[in-house]
Amino acid sequence: MKLRWCVLLVPALLAAGCGPLDETPEPVVDELTGQVLQEATTKYDMHRLLEDSDVTGGTGITPAQVQAFLQQQGSYLAGYTDPAWGKTAATLIVERSRASNISPLYMLARIQGESSLIQSGTSTNLSKATGCGCPDGSGCDAQYVGFGKQVECAAKKMRGYLTDLEAGRATISGWKVGVTKSTSDPCSVKPVNNATAALYTYTPWVGAYAIQCGRTTVGGSSLMASIYNRFKTAYPWTLTAAEGCYSGTVDAVVPEGSCVQSSSDALWRQCSQGVFIGGTTTKPSNCNVSFPYCVSTRLGRGVPVRTCVQASSTLWQQCGAEGVWRDAPGADTTGVGPMGTCYATYAL
Repeated sequence: MKLRWCVLLVPALLAAGCGPLDETPEPVVDELTGQVLQEATTKYDMHRLLEDSDVTGGTGITPAQVQAFLQQQGSYLAGYTDPAWGKTAATLIVERSRASNISPLYMLARIQGESSLIQSGTSTNLSKATGCGCPDGSGCDAQYVGFGKQVECAAKKMRGYLTDLEAGRATISGWKVGVTKSTSDPCSVKPVNNATAALYTYTPWVGAYAIQCGRTTVGGSSLMASIYNRFKTAYPWTLTAAEGCYSGTVDAVVPEGSCVQSSSDALWRQCSQGVFIGGTTTKPSNCNVSFPYCVSTRLGRGVPVRTCVQASSTLWQQCGAEGVWRDAPGADTTGVGPMGTCYATYAL
């Protein structure tokens, strides 16, 4: 908050010595991460920041859902593919999280809290997306630099902490359920569940979003609770079998009733109650949306959805839904277009 400035040494000049009151709040910058802290609308119990299921759940979350969420949030990651992995950010968030039985939704919150990448349109902090292997006040360990490595590192570390806690052991830094320990704020915290103890192992600060204690210039572990609960309600994450099917051809979950012309045999299959049925040479008549082959005049034949073709010296296109070609700048170097990773690439 900016304060009204006044000269109080000479009472006679008091009226002339006071400037106007400026109520514009100054942004609060996290002294650990350098990210601007949002104003808290809800605060959390520092002894119970998240539930265990918040950190280990999310088994039904798909790459397509994460991709849609990233697009909704205007994230730079919505168009990013990690060159070291050859996979989109959305795919890496889901795959690397689930490989360690960690929720992709928790991982989205971790990325936002550490680097702001979920709601940022720029690539700033991409190499230290989750802050994993990046101690306070120093640079990141070279072995963890890169988006995919950051996600994998964060998921593995949380899984390691939880494994210790589930076995009744303290974590590597001494956090344990039911045992009081001091944070770096400092605050005396007694975690009531494994998720909270694991969060403090990852980030030993209470921070600005807890009811008790905490430092207002540090997001801390309470920031994870704030972001997680905000993201949880910002998108309809639940996906039932009746709502879609995963298609390897499209490399995404497609809605119920969708029809896909398979890249493996060119046969048509339709999503029905969570599974693909059929296998016909003709397209079903009741498709909600379809993913047919696109006709390429340059190649002289049809090609599966996601195929990338160079149409001219300056134009790359990718086969999209309904057989429509979509502009795909950079597909020649990244191998990715608006529909995701190129199924195949054809240059001039």
